[in-house]
Amino acid sequence: MNNSEVIMKVSEKSGVNADDCQKVLEAFEDVLSDELSNSKDISGAFDKFFNVLSFLKNKKR
Repeated sequence: MNNSEVIMKVSEKSGVNADDCQKVLEAFEDVLSDELSNSKDISGAFDKFFNVLSFLKNKKR
């Protein structure tokens, strides 16, 4: 799945227009990238990534 396909799927599922989805997903990517690059080790990076995904999954419920 490429970036455009992700944006379209998120747009469809959320009811938010594709342009706004793109902005949010790009911002999320920037924040996640910053957090991962500030991790001291690979384990810490994976922990942060897992925590973010878990948070988002639980928020949906």
